[in-house]
Amino acid sequence: MTPTSRRASFALLLALALAAPAYPWGVEGHRALATVAGENLTADARSHVVKILGNDDLASIAVWMDELRTAAFHTGPLGSDPEALKFNAQFPENGQWHYVDIPLGSAAYEPDGAFSSPHDVVHMIGEAVSVLEGGGDRRITKREALLMLVHFVGDEHQPLHIGNGFYGIGADGSVKLVTDPAAAKGLPNDRGGNALYFGPGRLDELHAYWDSALVEKIARTDQVAELARVLQAKVAAQGASWKSAGDYHRWAEGWATESLAAARTAYAGIAFGAETPDPKGGIKSIRITFPAGYDETCIPIAETRLAQAGYHLAELLNAIHWSD
Repeated sequence: MTPTSRRASFALLLALALAAPAYPWGVEGHRALATVAGENLTADARSHVVKILGNDDLASIAVWMDELRTAAFHTGPLGSDPEALKFNAQFPENGQWHYVDIPLGSAAYEPDGAFSSPHDVVHMIGEAVSVLEGGGDRRITKREALLMLVHFVGDEHQPLHIGNGFYGIGADGSVKLVTDPAAAKGLPNDRGGNALYFGPGRLDELHAYWDSALVEKIARTDQVAELARVLQAKVAAQGASWKSAGDYHRWAEGWATESLAAARTAYAGIAFGAETPDPKGGIKSIRITFPAGYDETCIPIAETRLAQAGYHLAELLNAIHWSD
């Protein structure tokens, strides 16, 4: 490859990295739920967090895993960070750790199911817990495991990081949403709503709408502290009913199933227009129209999932048998 072609290839890859929505739940959502988690730690869990981070500011590390994407191109907040660059070199597939694509008609997340993988978000939460307990992949430090855990528990509570649309495509470009998992196997999908566009803008798509637009509508602000206040009030009122049961090493499986149920509502009533195929295969985009009252239905779901993410993150950090 010539120097010119290398530069062109780099520019293309960087453009693709920057084109996709960078922060599931948005920076605001991730930092707010991490703030809530920090407010609900036990003294023991807090002491371990402080030992690893030097402080108990979980919000400050909440989007590190997302910032790795541009760090791969030596740009963004971590562009010259040695730890981030080493992590990307060791785990170039880490972008796949943030989600799992499950058909909407699936009964539950299954760790060994047809649509799960050893590197999906649920498994990587388990990996992070293992490292913090003294096991797991030895290349991952305890600090990195904590960064992963704080971020991925948030990610898996975002419904579109779990539920995914699969489609039958007609010869005329018409689309039919396929929810049955047996029928969905092998069909093109919308990458968690990233290919579903309701407007002409780059971020006028369903996934970004859930990441940021709905989040800002919860407290009518983009301020982390105000959103965290709203979420903490919800935790105080309802948190006791969200207590996870059984072995904490498997809690993430149940949380994924809860997100799958929420994803069905996220897709409910959406009208699908014509599909634009990707020349390289799959779906480039599908035009969609929201049903009447979409925000009124989905804002409360986004608020609940964010509050539950903060609660469950604290719950998991409090349950871990930390390795010194």
